[in-house]
Amino acid sequence: MNTKKIYKKGSVLLLFIVTLGFVSCDLEPQEKFRFDPEVSPQVTFGSTTPWEWLEANPKGEFGFMIEAIKQTGLEGVYDNKTYNYTYFFMKDANWTNNGAGFFSKEFNLKDTADKDPAEVFADPKVDLEIVKNALLHLIVDKYVDQGPDNLVSLDVHYTFNTLSQDINNKTMTISRDWNYNMGLNGSPDLPTGTLGSINSNVSLHNYIFSDGNCVAHILATGNNAKMTRRYKFGEPKIDL
Repeated sequence: MNTKKIYKKGSVLLLFIVTLGFVSCDLEPQEKFRFDPEVSPQVTFGSTTPWEWLEANPKGEFGFMIEAIKQTGLEGVYDNKTYNYTYFFMKDANWTNNGAGFFSKEFNLKDTADKDPAEVFADPKVDLEIVKNALLHLIVDKYVDQGPDNLVSLDVHYTFNTLSQDINNKTMTISRDWNYNMGLNGSPDLPTGTLGSINSNVSLHNYIFSDGNCVAHILATGNNAKMTRRYKFGEPKIDL
């Protein structure tokens, strides 16, 4: 009897059975992609508040957001120690991108990247009430990470309340993909809006502040350096 041939056939059969088992299972994310706060990469800053972290201006990338918060008097909202808020931070590129950046979209203000933030906010075109409203739209009144407790299913756009009181910017849609990356305001059900069909991706997740009371995520930059909201401040109500 040729035991080598039998062993070879047995190995092929075993490989086929194992492969068939993988193919026939459902298409849920692999175990290593399941969100688990005990093992998933997270960055915890103890009792540090979002404002204290931003003020340190890590890597010099948040100069415009710091100035925007100061100009609009929202330091207290970001210096939060007790409320279960979710913050979305915009790096400088999200403000200054000549395409879908904040100054370009809101005020048709170009070439701001190399300017001092205080100088840009002093421009007559910049309406600080709009800046304030846009910042409040970037704060959700609930603790939202990208885990299934908040975003139960893949590629479903869930609606959350923001701190904005503007009639068209009181809510934000948030989704997650198979790898738990978050996307904002990408729902196909949202009207185009007066600022266009702007949706944003999150590139850095789960910056946990204030002893776990609040969390922040950072919007993507590069070619995706965008703002998030689709509707200008003070516009008549748009049917959502």
